[in-house]
Amino acid sequence: MTVRHLPVALLVLLLAGCAGIPSAPPAPENNREIKWREHQGQVAGIHQWNLSGRIGVRTDETGGSANLRWKRQEGHDQIDLFGPLGGGRIRLDIDAAGARLRDGQGQEFFAATGSEVLFKATGWYVPFEVLGDWVRGMPAPGMHELEIDETGKLTSLNQSGWIISFKDYVPHHQALLPRKIRLSASEEVIDGLAAQNQISTNQLVVKLYIDEWMPSAGVTEMDQ
Repeated sequence: MTVRHLPVALLVLLLAGCAGIPSAPPAPENNREIKWREHQGQVAGIHQWNLSGRIGVRTDETGGSANLRWKRQEGHDQIDLFGPLGGGRIRLDIDAAGARLRDGQGQEFFAATGSEVLFKATGWYVPFEVLGDWVRGMPAPGMHELEIDETGKLTSLNQSGWIISFKDYVPHHQALLPRKIRLSASEEVIDGLAAQNQISTNQLVVKLYIDEWMPSAGVTEMDQ
């Protein structure tokens, strides 16, 4: 072998040696990750529900609350609010066609999304478009950061410009669902709402307290 061929020979030997080194195995899941994956599997099957509780919204200068009843059935959300937040009593219907709100005086409001129509009618902002996932203690589709506890349940979530905390899980359909949920909007969310003339504040916090998760049932009209 001549000297000028030596680098090529060494390269061949190095490549052959590298080929014989097995790649490192993937890191094993820890116990929390295993329990979180199991919990996700249980909750993901809950597509319909009937819950009751309370909701509150707070900004820098004002706040309000209302009793909440939320039914989800086959792509249709029916949300009833009773109390100051809803201006007495309102019903919100959301489906693929958009959102409709009817207040206690019989006035009707329409918009593309639930959050838009609620703001139009009451001046309060609640991100209903992702709340259906968060209310179950699950991230919505898309980028997110999360923290889970030792039992595999979600305790904190950072998604879509909101920080969400979860407490006091309760059983429902052989899964555990959160009882207390707190949503805090980031500066980016608040600035975006302000740019759309939807809100003027430096703080936006939404709180939910769920009294009861009940077996799902068909959505039926109730007398206003």
